[in-house]
Amino acid sequence: MEKMLQRLASQLAAYDEASLLSLWDKYYREVETFQPTKEWEESALILCLLQSVRWKNQLFNSKWMEQRTADSEPGSESAPEEASDDGELPSGEQSEEKSGSRGRVIAFPSGENGTS
Repeated sequence: MEKMLQRLASQLAAYDEASLLSLWDKYYREVETFQPTKEWEESALILCLLQSVRWKNQLFNSKWMEQRTADSEPGSESAPEEASDDGELPSGEQSEEKSGSRGRVIAFPSGENGTS
């Protein structure tokens, strides 16, 4: 099971965020209208995978900037890598500030007893 998840993560990481997230609206619309079907469940999982790619990239960029800031403090021996002129970070990801994109939180209604 773990090897399958690692393979899935490796495959997702190989795709670029823009290509994956171009599908986000499609799957959000499919999940928004609940239907007790296998197709709805798969669409919900796809939407979660798309969200996880965005979250991973935001976390990466945040941690990379923290490290870069810590490395650039006085007394630091290593020079941090710089973003290129086009705003891309060394990982090939674009910074949130440069891309102008903002995350979106989806609120899911809770059940009668306060659980989902």
